[in-house]
Amino acid sequence: MGLSVSNLHLQYGKNRILKDLSFEVGPGEIIALFGPSGVGKTSLLKMIAGIQPVNKGTIAFTEDFSKAGTILVFQDFWLFPHMNVVENITFGLKARKFSKKVIAQKINKIIHAFDLMGLEKHFPDQLSGGQQQRVALARAIVLEPKLILLDEPFANLDGHLKETMRNYLRRLQKDYRFSVVLVTHDREEAFQLADRMIILFDGEIQQIGRPKEIYFYPANQKVAQTIGESNFIPGIITNDTFKIGNTELTVQNPSNIQGEALLFIPYGAEIEICKTGLPALVESSEWSPSGQRTQMKIGETSCTFTNVSPKIVNEDRIFLQFNESLQVMPR
Repeated sequence: MGLSVSNLHLQYGKNRILKDLSFEVGPGEIIALFGPSGVGKTSLLKMIAGIQPVNKGTIAFTEDFSKAGTILVFQDFWLFPHMNVVENITFGLKARKFSKKVIAQKINKIIHAFDLMGLEKHFPDQLSGGQQQRVALARAIVLEPKLILLDEPFANLDGHLKETMRNYLRRLQKDYRFSVVLVTHDREEAFQLADRMIILFDGEIQQIGRPKEIYFYPANQKVAQTIGESNFIPGIITNDTFKIGNTELTVQNPSNIQGEALLFIPYGAEIEICKTGLPALVESSEWSPSGQRTQMKIGETSCTFTNVSPKIVNEDRIFLQFNESLQVMPR
């Protein structure tokens, strides 16, 4: 697969940080390690890079992946302040004793790929945050690694620069064909970049899956709440039939819950207004750049949705049909 992490544990004294982590990263794949601060995401990157010992478990490189072909890029860039842009980028090439001719060829290509023309002689303190980030990534990618580990790479950038750098990373990842393990607690960043997400919580992997799968079908309430945008409606489940008041819905019941349960509906669920379905009362509906934001009351629960027709009116009593199959969780 490329990178294989098996039964990995991390412990500081009596404090267990990571517990029995197992996952794989394939060639050309972007994996987002997503979760709140302090769950061990950065420590995991350091162990993969070989700069922090492994307490228990194994980290294996297969195919043409290797520890030498793995590069860790930290959040704070770590550019050499006494070196200009070209000197920073070429540092690793010189350390690996590439010829001057090869270095010149690689530098010319990477400078253009990262839009750094005209900045070659600038020092880090003469660069903007976005430019420093591009130099840090260029210094890593010029070595043509098979695997890049990114620790909150865009956390210090403003919204516009974040979007620009995410697009850079996606484009360069396709051009240079490297894999990425990205640590982030920015949900939009994970959803935009990742082929698969690994949800870390309480030191354990709660779920591994594609972003859309995790958004619509979280493995448990912890995952749903970590992702955010979660509506939970109480009711009664019998097999695959969920009852709210007098309304019955056919749902997914992967844990085979019986009796009291919660119906999970994400904010972005695709909803149609119909003549029959789940009854709801429109409490408010406001425009926002990310879509219409509607508050509805379903049973006794106030819910938020961002994918409803903007034509609905406050105080309307309507019926909802869902295009995605909904699932229940333990109460």
